[in-house]
Amino acid sequence: MRESKSNKRGNVVSFTQDGSFFYKKGVEAYQNDELEQSIDYIKRAIEIEPDEPVFLCQLGIIYGDLRYYEEANECLEKVVSELDESMAECYYFMANNYAHLLKFDVAKVRVQKYLELDPEGEFAPDAESLLEIFLDPGRDKLLDGMMLPYRKPADIIVDHINRGKFELAEEDAKEHLGENPTDWDIYAYLAESLMYQNRLEEAKKILQDLLIKEEPNFLAQCLMAKLFVMEGNPDKEIWRNNLKNLRPMKDWHCYYLAKALFFVGEYSRAYKWYKKLYQASDFYKTPPYFHQMAIAAWKNGNKKKAKELWEKTRTIDQENEQISNEYLKVLSSAGDGVIPEDRWFIYSVPTLVE
Repeated sequence: MRESKSNKRGNVVSFTQDGSFFYKKGVEAYQNDELEQSIDYIKRAIEIEPDEPVFLCQLGIIYGDLRYYEEANECLEKVVSELDESMAECYYFMANNYAHLLKFDVAKVRVQKYLELDPEGEFAPDAESLLEIFLDPGRDKLLDGMMLPYRKPADIIVDHINRGKFELAEEDAKEHLGENPTDWDIYAYLAESLMYQNRLEEAKKILQDLLIKEEPNFLAQCLMAKLFVMEGNPDKEIWRNNLKNLRPMKDWHCYYLAKALFFVGEYSRAYKWYKKLYQASDFYKTPPYFHQMAIAAWKNGNKKKAKELWEKTRTIDQENEQISNEYLKVLSSAGDGVIPEDRWFIYSVPTLVE
């Protein structure tokens, strides 16, 4: 006998994805170091339950890890001012963020508030140490070098590559893989460092291994297209066209796609991806990123934007301001129609050919 529609409907189990569901997914992503995905989940949890202070506090913590200190403190300030003023840990996190922003007086007030609310709390020993530094007359010297943000091994390796330190990138990648042999993206960075050292066969083998896995590595797809162009492979146009059709969701993948498109000569497409990332608040923008975008802007005839980007780079990377100063000189002396050389994509002082 056939069941009636009403009986069938009664057998359906309703599943509601509440804020806690997305929060847990976000915490899992955070613990797996997938910070961008973690942000997406936590934001979804907040949309569903906007009055839950724990969700907003966690978002602030993640922003802090990504070095978006101002955005982090906006979240944390909202927690204690609008949702739950008793969440003492928010004051501790804010103190750290303000210290990174070199706003030490504000940081001191926040860390004192934390110790007032939770003198025996989880972060109390660190908070007391931080307060001692803030109260020390020679605090600037004590803080010198202490407020540098934590960088993951991948960040350091890619930074080496972007600055032209290819042998150092290779060394760090191999050392990391010795302890973390399943960190697949690091293999891609290793291959990239080898490519720049013209060790194409070694790089190709690594990339081929990454591409035959159940889930082909996105970075390997981008780098293989670059490698085929470098070696003049007959299939280079196929891989170049493949790059054009990629639509990555993750910001980091967008960044590597932009770099690959630039390398294979797709300057307009590369610049579009750089602009997309420029507008993305969750993507951490390093001095090499701004430099690369400046080169891409100039390649596309936007010298005004290139000038703006190098001036910004000079401000945020004063230790290496000579790099931006040199490019600003070259830019100002370049006539109309003059475009930068591809080799200037590396964040280093430009080598000029007379």
